[in-house]
Amino acid sequence: MLLRSIFTIFLLYISVLECAGKSVQVDENFETSGNAIETTSENSGASSQSQQLELVALREQLNEMLAKLNEMNEKVGNLTSLLHNSCSEMPNRSGIQQIRIPEYSQQPFKVLCRKSKLSGGWTTVLVRKDGSVDFYRFWEHYKSGFGNLTGEFFIGLDKLHHLTKDGDQELLIEMEDFEGDERHAKYNEFVVGSEEEDYKLITVGKYSGDAGDDLRYHEGEKFTTRDRDNDASADNCAETSRGAWWYGDCHDSNLMGAYNETQYAKGINWVEFTSRDSSLKAVRMMIRTKTD
Repeated sequence: MLLRSIFTIFLLYISVLECAGKSVQVDENFETSGNAIETTSENSGASSQSQQLELVALREQLNEMLAKLNEMNEKVGNLTSLLHNSCSEMPNRSGIQQIRIPEYSQQPFKVLCRKSKLSGGWTTVLVRKDGSVDFYRFWEHYKSGFGNLTGEFFIGLDKLHHLTKDGDQELLIEMEDFEGDERHAKYNEFVVGSEEEDYKLITVGKYSGDAGDDLRYHEGEKFTTRDRDNDASADNCAETSRGAWWYGDCHDSNLMGAYNETQYAKGINWVEFTSRDSSLKAVRMMIRTKTD
């Protein structure tokens, strides 16, 4: 961006000098009459020559800058092409990494890669662990994502759609309650629809794990937020459950509910694990390319 700005300034400067050079040449050839003021050809010639030399030097600098700009663009293009499409392509890496999804954007974005007890290559899409981020948000927030990759966050429905739309992703949900009991739920196919489909939870595939199959009830449901009611209930489940989710009427799981909330059906619920009167202490939702 900086090089482009400098390039534009150079072009403007050269245009001014070219205009000035033409003006001097007109002055040299202009024949005065009457009371017109005559300029000396010696001064105008010297001025014109100086401007022409400066113009040549600037053109040389501009050509050098253009060559460097092309070289940098080529390097950036090469680096971009080397970026991975998900953490699945980096199974031995953990922590914050950059990926690029060409169908979503030509610009890379950061994700949190993680190794789990069930091996590596997981792209983290949701983290709840301390209540530091408010999840009772609006549609646009959930569309683009929010939070901090070093704390609590949601990756965003747009990214989640593009990551899962090919039907080659599996889902792992790791959970912990306030007594330290840890459980997990794994689904062998996880697909989220587009915004035109209201980010419908198209399929979750087959379940395995020890937490209970509490995402099954939400299969086929559209995403609902406090300002976009797509659920089957007479009320807005996002409002009654203090969160956002693929609600039906209303939920068996509510992983975007209020943190440490024990009011009925308002907390971070996974009903077979927590019931609706308790809340999970920590949750991680992660996806990766199927391994089998």
